[in-house]
Amino acid sequence: MVQSPHIMQASHAARALANLDRDAEVQKYQDGVYILHPHCRTSQPIKADVLFVHGLLGAAFKTWRQKDSDPVEDEKSVGVQEDYTECWPKSWLAADCPNLRILAVEYDTHLSDWWAKCPAENQRKSLAYRSQELLEKLKAAGVGERPVVWVAHSMGGLLVKKMLLDALGDPDLNPLVNNTKGVLFYSVPHHGTFMAGYSVNVRYLLFPSIEVKELCRDSPALSDLNKNFLNIAKDKELKVLSFAESLPTSIGPMMKILVVPAQSADLGIGDLIEVAVDHLNICKPEKKDSFLYRRSLQFIQDAIGAHISD
Repeated sequence: MVQSPHIMQASHAARALANLDRDAEVQKYQDGVYILHPHCRTSQPIKADVLFVHGLLGAAFKTWRQKDSDPVEDEKSVGVQEDYTECWPKSWLAADCPNLRILAVEYDTHLSDWWAKCPAENQRKSLAYRSQELLEKLKAAGVGERPVVWVAHSMGGLLVKKMLLDALGDPDLNPLVNNTKGVLFYSVPHHGTFMAGYSVNVRYLLFPSIEVKELCRDSPALSDLNKNFLNIAKDKELKVLSFAESLPTSIGPMMKILVVPAQSADLGIGDLIEVAVDHLNICKPEKKDSFLYRRSLQFIQDAIGAHISD
C-alpha cells in the first residue's frame, strides 16, 4: 500500500506505519498531517522539513498536483502525460532532495456559512483557531526539531504567518520559529483580495464564511498580521520568495477575475515573480523542467543550504 500510485492511499498508509513504528522517534502524525516523503524508514538521515499548506477550498493532495494538460495540446504531443504526477512534492521534490521530510497539512475551508450549525462551528474556521490546532499537530509530528521551509498557496500563506506569530509567543513552540529558514508563497493575498468582496456583496446568494471575511482587501487584521510577520522575517533573516498570478481565473459563467493581484501578493520582502498562470495553477508546475518548479526547488535548496547537501 505504501508503494501505491494513489497518493492519498499511500500517504495514509505511511502515516499509519510511522505511528506504529515503536523504534521511531517519539513523533505522531495526527489527522490532517500527511507524509509525502519518506514513505518508509530509511537509512538516509532526514536533515530538514518542508511543509505544504493549501489555501481556500484546497486540499493536501489536489492543490499540489501537476498542472492539468490542455486536451488540444495533448493531441499534438502523444504520451506527454505519461509521467503526470498527482503530487509534485512527492514525485519531484523528493527525488531532487531525498534527505528532506516532506509533509502536507489539510484543513476544511468554505466559501459560505449557510450550513454552519452554530457560532462555535464558525469560530473553528478562523485563522486563529486553525493556527492553534495545526501547531499542536505539527509539534506532535516533531516539526521544529530541524530546519523548516514552508510552502503555501493562497490563504495557506496567511495561516503560515499566523502560526509563526503564535509560535513566537509560546516558549514550547519557539524552536519552530527559530528553525524556520524560509517561506515560499504562491499567490498569497497579504493585503486581501477583491474576491472576498464579491462574496460580501452578494449576501442574498452567499453568506460569506469567516475565511472569506478574513481575506477582505485592506483588512486591518491582515495589515497587522503582515506587519508582525515582517518583523519576524527580518529578525530571523528568513528567506522569502513570492509568486504572483498574472492571468485571470474563471469563477463562473462569463466571469473571470485576477484573484490575487501582484500588489497584494507582494509581501514587501524577498523577490516577487509574476507568472503567466491563473490563481489555481500558480502552485501547479506544468513539468519538472518548467521555470515554476525549477525556481521553487532552487529556493528550497538555498533556504536550507548545507542541511540538504549530500
